[in-house]
Amino acid sequence: MRTMTDSVASKKRTYKPSSIHAGIIREQQLLFAEESLLPSNLPQLQELRPAANLSAIFDECHNYIYANEGLLKDKIFHEMVKLLIMKLYEEQNSLKRDLEFGVTSSEYRNVLANIPSTFEVRIARLFDTVRGKYRFLFSDDSLKLKPLTLAYIVGRLQYISLTQTPGDVKGEAFQAFIYRHQRGDRGEFFTPYPIVRLAVEMIDPKPHEKVVDPACGSGGFLIQGISYVCRNNPAIDKQAYIQEHIRGIEFNPDVALSAMIRLAFEGGTGAEIICANALVENDQFNNAFDIVLTNPPFGSKGKIEDQRILKSYLLARKWNKSPNGTWEVTRNVLTGQSPEILFIEKSLKLLRPGGRIAIVLPDGLLQNVSNSHIRFWIRSQARVLGVVSIPQEAFLPYGTGIKTSLVLLQKLPARADKVFMARIRKIGYDVKGQPIYKRDDSGRFIKTSSGTCVVDDDLDEIAAAYSQFRNDALENKSESIYAVPERMLNVRLDVEHYQPEDRKLLEKLQATGAKPLGEVVDILNESDDFRLASNGDIRYIAISDVDARTMQVVSQQIIKPHEAPSRATYRVRKGDIITAISGASTGTSRHATALITEDEDGAICSNGFAVLRNIHGVELLFLLAYVRTEYYLRQVRRLMTGHAIPAISIEDLAKVLVPIPPMEVQKKISDEIATILTMRKEALRTGEKVVRETEVLISKLG
Repeated sequence: MRTMTDSVASKKRTYKPSSIHAGIIREQQLLFAEESLLPSNLPQLQELRPAANLSAIFDECHNYIYANEGLLKDKIFHEMVKLLIMKLYEEQNSLKRDLEFGVTSSEYRNVLANIPSTFEVRIARLFDTVRGKYRFLFSDDSLKLKPLTLAYIVGRLQYISLTQTPGDVKGEAFQAFIYRHQRGDRGEFFTPYPIVRLAVEMIDPKPHEKVVDPACGSGGFLIQGISYVCRNNPAIDKQAYIQEHIRGIEFNPDVALSAMIRLAFEGGTGAEIICANALVENDQFNNAFDIVLTNPPFGSKGKIEDQRILKSYLLARKWNKSPNGTWEVTRNVLTGQSPEILFIEKSLKLLRPGGRIAIVLPDGLLQNVSNSHIRFWIRSQARVLGVVSIPQEAFLPYGTGIKTSLVLLQKLPARADKVFMARIRKIGYDVKGQPIYKRDDSGRFIKTSSGTCVVDDDLDEIAAAYSQFRNDALENKSESIYAVPERMLNVRLDVEHYQPEDRKLLEKLQATGAKPLGEVVDILNESDDFRLASNGDIRYIAISDVDARTMQVVSQQIIKPHEAPSRATYRVRKGDIITAISGASTGTSRHATALITEDEDGAICSNGFAVLRNIHGVELLFLLAYVRTEYYLRQVRRLMTGHAIPAISIEDLAKVLVPIPPMEVQKKISDEIATILTMRKEALRTGEKVVRETEVLISKLG
């Protein structure tokens, strides 16, 4: 059960501190103008308390530095890092009664009066000590902030315990901190905490297993992995576990620095994080890990073009499809490749045989025809253990609307007779990152025994179901959680392609002797050369020109050939059926399908349609009616790819099953459809006639 302390997104909230030191920390403590707000003595270790909202504190510190120092974001970032490391060091190493990381009221008076005080001397001494121990975490050899700014930041942090603050609160704060200062422009979007938690729980790391994230960002997967292992193994030596079993690789130096600090917060040294480009081949890391947990940067912002990197990857080469349907790699290296594709191969290289991966990937890699060879290669190297469909809104608060899935793999040798599949229906927050809480039947928030509201998501249900699945005891199968026999996997790996109801439908149709659409029709695939014609007009049919309810073309656009849109492709003939294959309405009740009559004969239609011609083995009008049924539309939805512009390929459309009932049944339906079409056509013509007569009548009134 998740409560409202769980992080869901980076967001500002008003900070209301808990009781930290009696009479000292007051409402937000934005200014230190009143000496009574500051202690007369330095803080003691036992007085420190966890922070309820570290993000708000970080924001206040950033804003104060920005307003009073005029530093750029990257400079603010590094100065804050220095102070956080100093505070962390004291929390973990101080045996003295009083902590050096603090400022008293008398010291603050001296700072305000520009009089040298023990504060500056003490903070400088602490900085030198910590820099000597964690030199690789510091960008330079001195504190750059003015004494007054230092006093403010130190005072703001001095009664907070970074060590005691819950991991999800720290994770949210650092995620917001990094996002504000180092937001990536190369598809480097942060992973929502619920997805991180689910990935770790499903991959189930053990104390003896070595874990790596080759695109670790600020270390979210690693921190959650550490928390999971320590929670399930209370006797473990946490520091030794982190230092011996946890590694992260991050290309961005500042983001890597944040990951180092977070690992140091947990008991590591920070050296567990390696600042490097993980895609550069390094034999030292290959076959060295048991688990990979990662969300690689997606390639919408650019491709990897460095040939020194590309030549090391099979997925950076050109692949050819052989006649038997398999794929063969060539020696030809591509000029560029998307980073997430290379990270798939890198992740498998990092693993020992039998090792496991939990990786977040864009759905295009799991479903698009252009990526078929990638899925072929993956399945030649690993077994698919599970796929969890992540809702599109999950990443919106983090800067992208790309539809993704969590994919679990096991490097060969491995055995997987079944594949776990699930769809996250409730992520626990809205598109703005605001938490959504569970309510009872009366509409009141459901709360735990401690009074905290319960976040409304279904991730615990999915994690529990996967645990059952691993033990071959999956119960409560549903449309959202189910298992698929491994032998049933085809060229696609997305969850939506394997829904139980769809599989039942296909089995039912196959049992009736249904045939693939491609066996009963010819699907036009050659474009017309109308643009080479003279300046005569052409008639153009777009998807919007078809009335899905009446299955008729209700309008045609009269245009010159050179004015035709780029989508204008096919010339239609009387007796053709045109049916939509792209667009948001495809596969829905608004799916555009129409019979081409003599009125549309010779027109040019959009390539958003498939043109069905030479219909044989089935009655024309029976097929027209079938294309509007849920039996057909559900198969289309199953075979569609893409989320921004969903579409089904001609190749996949040909696989849609068409039932072939007895001819007398087909003719009965055909006769009824013919009568309806005639009536609709006549009604349309009558309506147009009435409109023309009305126009004439009105003109005479003048």
